[in-house]
Amino acid sequence: MFKENNDNVNEYENSQKLRRFRNISWFIGRSAGSTQPFRGRVPLSLHSCQNPQFGMTINNSSNDKKDIKNVKNFVPVCLNAPVSTKKKVAFTLAEVLITLGIIGIVVAMTIPTLMTNIKARKLRTQFLKSYSIIQQTIKLMENDEVSLDPTTYGYGKYYKTFLNYIKGGIDCGNTDQTTENLMKAGVPCYRMYNGAKGYKALDNKTDFYYQFLDDGQLALPDGTLLMFENYGHTANDILAISVDINGYGTPPNVAGYDLFTFQLVDGELKTMGDKSTAYNELDKYCNPNVSNKMNGVACAQKAKENPDYFKEIVKEFK
Repeated sequence: MFKENNDNVNEYENSQKLRRFRNISWFIGRSAGSTQPFRGRVPLSLHSCQNPQFGMTINNSSNDKKDIKNVKNFVPVCLNAPVSTKKKVAFTLAEVLITLGIIGIVVAMTIPTLMTNIKARKLRTQFLKSYSIIQQTIKLMENDEVSLDPTTYGYGKYYKTFLNYIKGGIDCGNTDQTTENLMKAGVPCYRMYNGAKGYKALDNKTDFYYQFLDDGQLALPDGTLLMFENYGHTANDILAISVDINGYGTPPNVAGYDLFTFQLVDGELKTMGDKSTAYNELDKYCNPNVSNKMNGVACAQKAKENPDYFKEIVKEFK
């Protein structure tokens, strides 16, 4: 009699526990991978989640008594499992905005420096490439025993000889009319007369002395423009080659920024600004703070010797 009463009490308690979970049958079904509410038998004794005795079976319509271990699709339910009260960690709106603000400041500080470095690297590469082309051309002329003495060439004649050793070079001439016709044909030559916009000195205000560039010019296939200084048959004559390393059509067209000059001295190619060249006073001829029409002509020496020259000059022209 006592045992029977005890069984009735247990059955009543378990039925009360089960009633609490009738409204979550859909959740149990989804937890087991089913899209339907559970169906089947529910073992009714439980105490611990470590050894679950209470659970639900999915799509099991058998009413036969089975041991829980043999029930398929058994989903344990822990009625006495502890409920976590720990709050989930997340950023507040203020923290997110502050973080985004910091990122924005870092980007604003970094991008200008990055762009400066990219421009400087490109200019240096173009400078070294142009320098190499001129050196190789001079070497070919030496191999053929072509004179590199300025006094052996008449006015504007040297560039014609130089052109013979440049593959794909285009003769832009040394007269205004010839250059204008080529420009109309799409050749990137420099029309230096009749009020055409020319080159600037290194201060970016003073006009560069265009007559230093008027003894012939030729364009390379990549747009690089070579311009020559060749007075002809005088004791003070010099052979100088100025090169627009990124082409006349690409600004800023400033001596010392994208226009650099080289000089032949005793048959050897020198960067203008070297001690043996005609313009070797760097404070006067390669100084952004000086105003004179030849300022920038000696910057090839700095560009060759100083790896950071182009970084400095790009910053100067911001």
